[in-house]
Amino acid sequence: MKRSKSRGKPISQYTSEEIWKVLEESDGEDHLMEELEDSNMCDEMSPPCGTETIDSIRDFINHDYCEVPALLAGDSVVFEQPSMSSPVPALPPLFEIDEPVLPVPNIMSEVRQPTVLPVPRVTSEVRQLPVLSVPRVISGLRESALLPLPRNEETTILPSRVELSLQTAWNSNVRPLEKEVFTGYDQLKKQIIFFSADSDLWTIFCSIIDDEIIDFMVYHTNIYAAQLLQLRTLKQNSRQKRWKDVTAKEMRKFIGVYLLTGVIDFPTTECYWKKTRLYYHPLLHEISMTYDRFCLILRCWHFVDNRSQHCGRLYKIQPLIDKVIHTSRKIFTPGDTIAVDESMVGFRGKLNIRTYNPQKSDKYGMKIYILCTDTGYTWSYKVYSGEDQIIEGLDKPGSVVITLAEDLLNEGRLLVTDNYYTSVSLARYLKQQKTDFCGTVRKNRRNLPAEVINAQLKKGEIAASQNECMTVLKWKDQRDVLVLSTCHDHQMAMSTGFRPIMKPKIVLDYNRGKKGIDIADQLASYNSPVRKTCFWYKKIAGDLMSVAVVNAILIYKDLHRNNKMTLLTGHEIIISHLLEIQDAELLAGPSMTSNLSRHELTKIPRRCATKISRKRCVGCYKIMTEQGNTPTEARRKAKQTDTECLMCKKALCLHCYNASH
Repeated sequence: MKRSKSRGKPISQYTSEEIWKVLEESDGEDHLMEELEDSNMCDEMSPPCGTETIDSIRDFINHDYCEVPALLAGDSVVFEQPSMSSPVPALPPLFEIDEPVLPVPNIMSEVRQPTVLPVPRVTSEVRQLPVLSVPRVISGLRESALLPLPRNEETTILPSRVELSLQTAWNSNVRPLEKEVFTGYDQLKKQIIFFSADSDLWTIFCSIIDDEIIDFMVYHTNIYAAQLLQLRTLKQNSRQKRWKDVTAKEMRKFIGVYLLTGVIDFPTTECYWKKTRLYYHPLLHEISMTYDRFCLILRCWHFVDNRSQHCGRLYKIQPLIDKVIHTSRKIFTPGDTIAVDESMVGFRGKLNIRTYNPQKSDKYGMKIYILCTDTGYTWSYKVYSGEDQIIEGLDKPGSVVITLAEDLLNEGRLLVTDNYYTSVSLARYLKQQKTDFCGTVRKNRRNLPAEVINAQLKKGEIAASQNECMTVLKWKDQRDVLVLSTCHDHQMAMSTGFRPIMKPKIVLDYNRGKKGIDIADQLASYNSPVRKTCFWYKKIAGDLMSVAVVNAILIYKDLHRNNKMTLLTGHEIIISHLLEIQDAELLAGPSMTSNLSRHELTKIPRRCATKISRKRCVGCYKIMTEQGNTPTEARRKAKQTDTECLMCKKALCLHCYNASH
């Protein structure tokens, strides 16, 4: 018989009190149970005493933190029945027997196996016998959450185990996912509350760049000019010594001239005031702002007091960004689709936040994270500084998305991103915030289904997998397209365009939502006043002025659906008000200069005096497409006409005009 390492007498001579004392003083129950098993204590003790002692030991060990034994591959559990000659009755099993044997891969061989009581005993016999209830097996790993863990052991959850459990949640049974209900328009749109059908473009622009922002610029510009005057490095004839404090009226003229340099492009700023026949522009000689005064205000244009305490790399421009974005949000309610992407403001000077992006037209510059609607309205504007905070459970790109869309969550919108931001964790986070998600995804992202990632497809084929809240789909077009969505299945639909083809609906909705970023970039690039300068924050300020103009035009077009105002016309109207130009025809805009109050069929204007301009009738084309003709066939069969509706600006024959009006 074995001797106890901690006592000098056999284990069979221990009393119940001594056994309890050993168990309470140490974690040696494994060693004690081994000696109990080897000593055949059950045969040496009387039946009542032996049964009571073993039951007490079993209850003490199993209380709150008993662990199920880990089974090796090919093992099974066999219940030993005591000998018929033994006076000791059979001990009841420690666990309920309700499941068949589950073979478990040998992945725990290096982990210390918990010692098990004599009943049940793990043997190497491969027999299909009833066994105790073991944890459900997932890809060779046990779900530790199904059983309570020992209190005297530290538990570490390995990242690989969590990732594997997420991967195995994918299955090929794709079902329709429920789309969140959009509630953003339950109340009236902000643009309808703040404006009416009679509101003009200048009123909307003044709501974005309001008097508070103008006074903010005036105050900090004057402070910075006073600080420059105190410098001892100024030359005797320096332009700075002729500084006079700028006023709000003068600041508006300065912004007007600054925006005008984007509409009229001259090689240098000085050329705008030249009187030579090549560059002479009479407007700039009539607005009471000389070249020296413009350059002086541009030199002192500032948005923060340098004497106050600052934190962060963006302290010179962040106050202006906050004010412009705040007023832009206050007067507009986005629709049910929003998109997040990055833009670039070109800059090649020395700057610690400068980045390089070969996919942008300005490869070097300051990266701007923007959130736009599908029409191109800029709702959020964030400059990359390398100091972004990370939300728990998300990566850096995902944290940026949540920061930009924070005020738009829990309203049932669809958020669209490209593969730089898309991840499984971001989609799950947004779904918990009652916001749908759709975007392309990189194949090396974590927790994606391997059977979809590695699928070899031919052109037009798809492979899809789904878990409880999202779908991952791979579609073969000219190349593989991998997308992730929380509100789509693998449904196909016909695309629109010159050559319609069958595409997954998730791809069509992605293209429809992502176009908002492209529209915003395109509109902001037209007539941009941003010019070469060594002050990076002034380039961002110029970009913000362009964003304000574009946002004002988009709100105006949303209020006046029949008014086809162009971006250039919008710039002209705003600049004319800023420079206080009394041009009635320009200030009135296209809605008042032409008689567009009613529909009227008129001749299409001729491009030359000897040739009649003809176009395909829009009504005939629509009828042909509804009859099942392809776009090419419908365009060929549609009637050519030389008339159009004056208000709709669409070519219509007499028959289609009478039918639609």
